[in-house]
Parts: sequence; structure tokens; C-alpha cells
Amino acid sequence: MNAKDLRIGGKYSFTNTSVKLHYIGYNFSGNGYWHQFEKNGEQDVWCELLDSDLHLLKPINEGNKQ
Repeated sequence: MNAKDLRIGGKYSFTNTSVKLHYIGYNFSGNGYWHQFEKNGEQDVWCELLDSDLHLLKPINEGNKQ
């Protein structure tokens, strides 16, 4: 996965967990620009990833009941 694949409002998870995330954008936060995600069911930034960390994510197919 890379930055061009991300969509605001898109659903993603880490490849090694079932944590579900919603992408909320690429924003400045503290010490640079980060890809920010909310955890499913929560309304705040839950994690921030650099471009180099995006390989840890996979998209969630909205047709699947995950």
C-alpha cells in the first residue's frame, strides 16, 4: 500500500491484526506530516503513519463483514 492508494473515509486494517481504521487524511501533527487514522467506533486520531509505514496496512473490502 502507498499514499496514492489511500482514500479519505476508506477502511483499512493492519496486516497482522483485526484493528479496523478509517483514513481521515494527511495532516501536520507536531513534528511533520502524517497519515492519520481513527479507530473504528472512535472519533479522534488513533494512529499516525509515515509514508514508509503504509506497507503495514491493507484495505478492507467493504463487501466483507470484518
